[in-house]
Amino acid sequence: MSQAPETAAAPTSPAGQGIGTAAALLMVGTILSRVLGLAREQVTAYLFGTGDAVAAFTIADNIHTMLFDLVISGMMQAALIPVLSEFAGEDKREELRDITGTLLTISALGIGAVIVALEIFAPTAVYVMTELGAADQARSQEVVDLTVQMVRLILPAVWLLAISTILMATLYALQRFTRPALSLSVRNAAIVFAALTLGRTTLGVRALVVGIVLGALLLVALLLPGLRDAMPRPNLRVRHPAIKRIYLLYLPIFIGLFANTFALIVDRNLAWRVGEDALGAMRFATTLNQMILGLVAAAISLAALPALSRHFSARNEEAYRATLARGLRMVTVLVVPAAFGMAVLSWPIVRLIFFHGATTEEGAELIWLALVLYLPGTLFAAFDQVLIFAFYARQNTKAPQLVGVAAVAVYFVIALSLYQPLGMAGLVLANSVQFTFHAIIMIWLLRRLLAGDRLDDGSVARTIKVCLGVSVVMALVAGLLALGLSFGLPAMEGFGSIFRDLLIVALPAAAGALIYAVGLFRYRIEEARIIQQRVANMLAAARAAR
Repeated sequence: MSQAPETAAAPTSPAGQGIGTAAALLMVGTILSRVLGLAREQVTAYLFGTGDAVAAFTIADNIHTMLFDLVISGMMQAALIPVLSEFAGEDKREELRDITGTLLTISALGIGAVIVALEIFAPTAVYVMTELGAADQARSQEVVDLTVQMVRLILPAVWLLAISTILMATLYALQRFTRPALSLSVRNAAIVFAALTLGRTTLGVRALVVGIVLGALLLVALLLPGLRDAMPRPNLRVRHPAIKRIYLLYLPIFIGLFANTFALIVDRNLAWRVGEDALGAMRFATTLNQMILGLVAAAISLAALPALSRHFSARNEEAYRATLARGLRMVTVLVVPAAFGMAVLSWPIVRLIFFHGATTEEGAELIWLALVLYLPGTLFAAFDQVLIFAFYARQNTKAPQLVGVAAVAVYFVIALSLYQPLGMAGLVLANSVQFTFHAIIMIWLLRRLLAGDRLDDGSVARTIKVCLGVSVVMALVAGLLALGLSFGLPAMEGFGSIFRDLLIVALPAAAGALIYAVGLFRYRIEEARIIQQRVANMLAAARAAR
């Protein structure tokens, strides 16, 4: 069995440094984005609760997201970054401008036509998402009309997001991470601003849609100046080999996304019917789980993808394995404690963030239930993102999508079996099992891809074992401390109640983080030292800037 040499995976390797630096930058941007995204959902819960208004907005948001995913979003990691990375050198910069110009022209024309059609047939789209196959209308006509209106308002954002995706992928290919890292924060900030300024007016929940469109516009405005020396040239050179390769790579992604879209349609239809608060609760719980995926897995995966693509193109398997192993170890170190910590502090977190304003106690309890049931799938999904990108870097988009179709079938079996006896909980469990199944099969396929060879010297397996063991201890201490504070601190009202909830979350979280850090250094997990070094460097840079 061949193994990557020890130096290849060492932190001093260029590949390791590149991923560490890029991931740190992306993680800072993602932290800001996720914090603002959480603020967006917190404001939404405070102003509109978990009932019909949020259900209507969620359906409109889902339609805009599904269309975006189908037409271009899934193309970025699977096809755009791997192919565009090959043209990132100075000697190929003019060709890169032509390729990205073609992509922008095709997207602007094609997606524009789709949006016009959906503007006309918005009532049909809403019916398919909510009442398809139902004997009776589950919600009032007023709620349905509100949903249709918001769909029509939100669709232009898809056109702007498609343009921003091509710009972002080009910046990633050029290894310019600053603007992409900050861009999503700007988008979420626009939504928060619109909700706070317009949410109490006659617009009501429509203010969120206004913020989404404004945020998409700001994305384009922020990303475009980053390509001054590689500005896309609009054209229709659709016969360029790179364009053909991008669309050939994307075809399996489209098929997989189509299957996921069908699963989401079924999920939304069922959630629309199982209870007034189900869609809102699932939305807010998903936001908390996405904090874990977005802060860690997405940042590390996106940082590693260009390097993995270049290593594969150069047929440098040792560097490819070393880069992949580093990404998996880093995800392990960061995701495992986050998932365990979120599990034991789930109710205090829900109370602190969402149990205010228009959100009722029943709604908060549903958010907590969905959060807990989503967590196992979230843990597996974090590793799954890195594994999927490892295949994308090898320009293999078929395998992940075939697994995705099989995972959707697993979802259907469980969801249709459990949604009636368990309601919302059955749908969340089905989603969690879907992610878990996908990750397990991807691990098996990766082993086959490597022809039975080990990914590295066993450090990934060791890191997982250590992180799981230390996280269990951390979770026990944090959970007991949170329980003690819940009974020990006196009940308060108003701002005092929020401060009490903050203490119940913050003190156990800090104690748990300290225990976890000590455990990692005790067992000499290298990624802990890398994280410490990155944080120290960022703090030093901040002090120098002041």
